[in-house]
Amino acid sequence: MWAELRDRVRGRVLVPGDGEYAAAARLFDPRFDGRVPAGVVAAADADDVRAAVGFAAERGLAVAARAGGHSYVGASATTDAVVVDVRRLDRVVVAGDTVTVGAGVTLFPLLRELARFGRALPVGTCPTVGLAGLTLGGGLGVDSRAYGLTCDRLVAVDLVLPGGEARTVSDSRFPDLFWALRGAGGTVGVVTSLTLRTHAATAKDVVRLTFPRDATVRALLGWARWMPTAERSVWAGLTVSVEAGDAVCRALLVCPAGLGDAAAAEFAAAVGVSPSAKESYTLDHLDAVRTLAGGTTDTPRSTKAAGSDVVTDLTAAAERIVAHVFAGSRSRAPGYALIDPLDGAVRDTDPTASAFPWRRHAATVQWLVDSPADPAAADRWVTEAHTALGTATAGAYVNYPEPDTPAARYFGDNIGRLRTIRRLVDPDRRLRTGAGV
Repeated sequence: MWAELRDRVRGRVLVPGDGEYAAAARLFDPRFDGRVPAGVVAAADADDVRAAVGFAAERGLAVAARAGGHSYVGASATTDAVVVDVRRLDRVVVAGDTVTVGAGVTLFPLLRELARFGRALPVGTCPTVGLAGLTLGGGLGVDSRAYGLTCDRLVAVDLVLPGGEARTVSDSRFPDLFWALRGAGGTVGVVTSLTLRTHAATAKDVVRLTFPRDATVRALLGWARWMPTAERSVWAGLTVSVEAGDAVCRALLVCPAGLGDAAAAEFAAAVGVSPSAKESYTLDHLDAVRTLAGGTTDTPRSTKAAGSDVVTDLTAAAERIVAHVFAGSRSRAPGYALIDPLDGAVRDTDPTASAFPWRRHAATVQWLVDSPADPAAADRWVTEAHTALGTATAGAYVNYPEPDTPAARYFGDNIGRLRTIRRLVDPDRRLRTGAGV
């Protein structure tokens, strides 16, 4: 069977027992190393993707696409599926204010190439995350308030449907597919390239604030009051963790060069407490990218327990977030929470105009435990966070997926339309994405 597929593609086809199979099946998180895909196709080009997906369709096999391999649920190493690895589809072509990007491109190489032309995209900060996966699930980052989600910049997408048919989709061609590709996490096909509108790359101020330990809840409440009123060019995210037995709030502010001190002062005034520590940098665009990535352009493999909540009003959730982080610190799951805004340009698109539904909400809250000593306890802590928030949670962000999560939790009121589209293009549900649709 696999010999036939090898005859159809230019890239390599690896199956269990082949010498390089284990490396080909490996994802970013070592906890998924035990999964055994039926085969891995290292696609050399879009024709290979079409051949691999068509081969799987003929034999009734499941398909999982793999680019960055960062899925929190290991979606691109599904046992018994054909994994279509698109990492060799890595061309970046800049043309004026648009860029066409192969589905295998990761964020830092993309941003480095765009910087040569003085351009940028609103993306996340992890340098090894794949652009395709980030975009298809929405795409939050430090430029979201100014330029919207990554998926809001999409102009066109080339993909292969689960039946093996190739399509180029846009707002005017196959608009239902284009709708789903903007926020539904790759649930309608295997993407081979994306064309997006870029924006000008500019120098940044990066400001880090630490608030006194007795002001952690006040910092969250101040952020909730101030963030919606701030200039769109100003972004601020929060980290809530526990240090030396106390909950601590740190803020990261990113804005155009020259605005950092004023933005930090406005935020502190909204909190009503002066920060106990402040660091500030003015950086050119690419240096800001490196700094926000932790000073590296690579990320070593690591295990995480992770999940998320979307909150309509952070004010109602603030005390509960801090309490849950503190409770985790006293167990075998010392985790932390990352809070990112969902206002500004994110709200310029109607919640029903794309599959991403969270455009009238305040923030995402990402729950994380890094390299947990007790993975089961860490997973429980993440799951219990949703209960801890109670009525303050509206759902979850699909780019931070969790096992056994109902799809409605990711897609809210858009789930009905998404299910209809999914039934039309993938009636046998062979495409595995981790989104549960």
